[in-house]
Amino acid sequence: MTGFTLKAQIPFGKVDSIAKAISQFQLRSNNLVYNDGKNNYELNFPENNFAIVSGTGQAIKIINKKLKGTKFRYETEPIDLSKVAEVYQVKYPGRAGVLRMTFPEGVKTKCYTNETYTSTIREYYVEFFFDREDNTALNTLLTQLERLFSLLKLGKKIAADQYAQQENIASEKTDIQEVKSTGIVTVDELISKCIDAQGGAELLRSIKTMKGEGLMQAQGMTIPAKLSFLQNSGMRMDLEIQGRSNITVTSITGCWTLFPVRGQRRPVNADAIVAREGLEELDLTGDLFEYNTKGNKVELLGKEMLDGKDNYSLKITRKSGTIVLLLIDAHTFLASRRTIHKTIEGKFTKQIETYGDYKKTAEGFVYASSFYYSPSGMTLSYTTFGINEPVDPAIFLKP
Repeated sequence: MTGFTLKAQIPFGKVDSIAKAISQFQLRSNNLVYNDGKNNYELNFPENNFAIVSGTGQAIKIINKKLKGTKFRYETEPIDLSKVAEVYQVKYPGRAGVLRMTFPEGVKTKCYTNETYTSTIREYYVEFFFDREDNTALNTLLTQLERLFSLLKLGKKIAADQYAQQENIASEKTDIQEVKSTGIVTVDELISKCIDAQGGAELLRSIKTMKGEGLMQAQGMTIPAKLSFLQNSGMRMDLEIQGRSNITVTSITGCWTLFPVRGQRRPVNADAIVAREGLEELDLTGDLFEYNTKGNKVELLGKEMLDGKDNYSLKITRKSGTIVLLLIDAHTFLASRRTIHKTIEGKFTKQIETYGDYKKTAEGFVYASSFYYSPSGMTLSYTTFGINEPVDPAIFLKP
C-alpha cells in the first residue's frame, strides 16, 4: 500500500513533460561528431529518443551513430531509473559533449547495424549528448535530469561539481593537466613531463598494487572483469563468463589459466614464451619511469598525428630486447597508444593498445580507464580503480 501511495504522489504528467524536453534537447546534437577514444561517430536521434514508460519510473533511450557510412542503432529495454548510481561528464574530444548515467546492474540494450538486429548486450551506462559550443547546454541538460529525478522522488544523483565543468571542457581542458609543448628537445625532458602528468615520481615510486573492476567487450559479449596487480610480482584477471569465473594469472610463482568456458577443469600452465612476455608487463610504473635503472633504452623518433592530435613518438628497447613503440599526447603528456609484438594463440602478433578517458585517483595518480586492443577489437573500461589497496599474493597460486 505504501508503494501505491508513493506512486500516486508522483506527478507523471510533469515527468512525461520533462522526458519530452530531454528528448527534444538531444535533437540539438544531431550530426555532431564525438570521438570515443577510437573512432569519430556522427550522432543522430529519432524524434522520441528518450521517454518514460507510461505511469512508471522506467525509461527508454535510443541513439543512432554513424561511422564511415555504417549506421548503428542502440535501443534500451525499459530502464529502472531508481537504479542510477551517478551522472557525470565523460571527457571525450569533439564538439559533442557526453553525459553518462551509470547503472551498476546493467541495462539490456538491443543493437542494430544498418537497421538489422545484431545482438542484445548489457551496457552499464546510458549516454546523453549536448553541444559544447553552447555554454549553457551542459547545465540545461543536468537541470532537466535533476528535475526528472526529483519528480520521481529518487534523491540526489548528480554531484554539484558537474555543473561547473563545461567551461573547462569547452576549452579542451580537464583535471588532467595540459602543458604547452614549447621546446622539448630531449628524451629526458619529455619523460619528465610524462611522469609529472601521471602524478609525479614520488607517487609512482610509492605504487605497490593496483586493483580495478570493469567491463570487457569481446566477440559480441559484455564481460565483467576484475584485475589485481602486485608490483613486479603478479597479475590476476577474473572474467565472469556464463556465470563462472575464468582466470588468467601471470606471476613470478607461475603463469596459468583456468577457463571453464574453454573446457579447462584444472589450471593450465602458460606457454613459456607467453609467460616470459607476460612477466615483462608486471612493472606498474611503466617502461619510462627510471628507465636507465631498468636497463631500457629510449629514442625520440619525432612527432606523429593520431586522431588529429600531435603526439611524440618514442621507441623503447627493453633490457630483454623487446621493442615498444609509444605515442605520447603532445598536450597532456599522457600515453595515447602503445604498439608491441606479443605471442597470441601461438602467433607472434603486433598488438596495438589505444588508451583513453583518463581519470585521477584520490592520491593523484592519473590512469587510462578505457583501452582498445587491435587487431582483436576487444575493449576494456574500468568502472572502479585504485592503487595501494591490499592484494594477497596467494591469489596468484593455483587452486
